[in-house]
Amino acid sequence: MAEGDGENTAPDRARRRGGTRKLIVTLLPLALIAIIVGKLTVLEPPPSPAVVAARTALRQHQLETKCAAANGVKTAGTAGIAAAAAGPTLDLDSKTMNLDGAHYLKVGVSLQLPAKAVVDDVKAEENWGSVVSQLVLDTFSGRSFAELSKDGVRVRLQHDIGYQACVRTGGKVVTVYFVDFVMQ
Repeated sequence: MAEGDGENTAPDRARRRGGTRKLIVTLLPLALIAIIVGKLTVLEPPPSPAVVAARTALRQHQLETKCAAANGVKTAGTAGIAAAAAGPTLDLDSKTMNLDGAHYLKVGVSLQLPAKAVVDDVKAEENWGSVVSQLVLDTFSGRSFAELSKDGVRVRLQHDIGYQACVRTGGKVVTVYFVDFVMQ
């Protein structure tokens, strides 16, 4: 048998152990870094249902507060909050509806959009006009001529419709204006 055949000599074993150690010393920190990065990014556990619910409630409260401030609606927490910057307006077709008896109401509505909204994009892509038109119909249906003739009722209903439109559209309609309001 020749020297070194079948047997590991001491220098060969030391060289292999040194190579293994070098490999472990190199790969171990890299593996630890990969695990840490993975935990912080990809392996982050989803938030608990309580956290999701709390975030949703906070966003809803912020939206309602913003909408209330823009529409002059007094709610808890809206004191001292400034209205959002005015953007373009989108005029809707006037709606005519019957009131009590032989009376009717014609209401023209204009939507106040956020500051950076583009009216042509809104017309093409969104259905906000239908949402607000339905709110107007729901609000004025069943009202009497006498009730709508009282001081301040029209303004209060305008603020209510504006607030509801703001909340239902997620703040994409800031408020509404009555540009036409005729009762006969």
